Amino acid sequence: MSTSDGLLTYSKEQLEPSSRLLLSFVISYFISLLFALTFQVEFQLKHIVVPSLSTFLLLVYYRVSDEFKDFETDKKFFPDRPIPSGKITLKELGMVLIIVSALSIILNLFFPYAIGEFLAAFIFTFCMGKWFFMESIISKNRLIAFLTHAPVGIFMYGYTEKYLLATYQQHMDVAPLLSLICFILFPGLTWEVLRKTYLPKDEMPGYQIYSTMLGFRGALFFGLFWVVLTVVNNYLMIGYFPVLKAMGLPLLIINLVLSSLILKHAYKPFTDNLKKITEAYMGVHLILPILYLSWIYYVQR
Repeated sequence: MSTSDGLLTYSKEQLEPSSRLLLSFVISYFISLLFALTFQVEFQLKHIVVPSLSTFLLLVYYRVSDEFKDFETDKKFFPDRPIPSGKITLKELGMVLIIVSALSIILNLFFPYAIGEFLAAFIFTFCMGKWFFMESIISKNRLIAFLTHAPVGIFMYGYTEKYLLATYQQHMDVAPLLSLICFILFPGLTWEVLRKTYLPKDEMPGYQIYSTMLGFRGALFFGLFWVVLTVVNNYLMIGYFPVLKAMGLPLLIINLVLSSLILKHAYKPFTDNLKKITEAYMGVHLILPILYLSWIYYVQR
């Protein structure tokens, strides 16, 4: 298989670049529109292009670097994936890492609105790909990996916030900015936990996931913990951004629905895995406020 065919296969089966690009633009759009309404300035669609592309490139780097970290695990448990099956090599993916790194750095040198925050996000993402140079400790414990890798969203979306604030020539305190990041980040952490929580009959001996470490119910309750944090943070965020006040009840209902499904699954499993349900939850939790803000900006004003 040629390099181009291998990259195409890898993109289709593992990388899914279109979904990552869409997510990057949607999040940047949400943050930018929220800032525009908060500061009562004109929303500029062009402002989201650079942070969206930069975040997308960082997400690609994050995902591709995982192939190097997971090579031995994939070879043992997922031999049909592109790397273990030989459809593409780690050397070829190494070139992808070099290209996306160069593109993201060049992009932010030309548009240096948040160069410091970008470099912090890039360095953190790079260190993630190296297990923070503590592979012998982190790689053997998924919970440690979770806790050390989770802050990547703070760096990525903190960069997006700083870039957009600079383009609007505005300033905001750390607390509301961090709360806004957590609004985006916490549902993703819930998804990360629940997608790696299997029924006992589906667990693979030697393959470490949250349910093998915490037990089936323990892993579900760990996922529920992040839902509870999401509810608390949503309350705080709406206090920082009053324009979102009408979203308080709908967002609470969305989180209560997921919480009830998690509890139901814990005591009477009704599906193999909650991954798809959590993906739907993440989508609705983000899209609903975006639609509401768009209605306020384009229709109600």
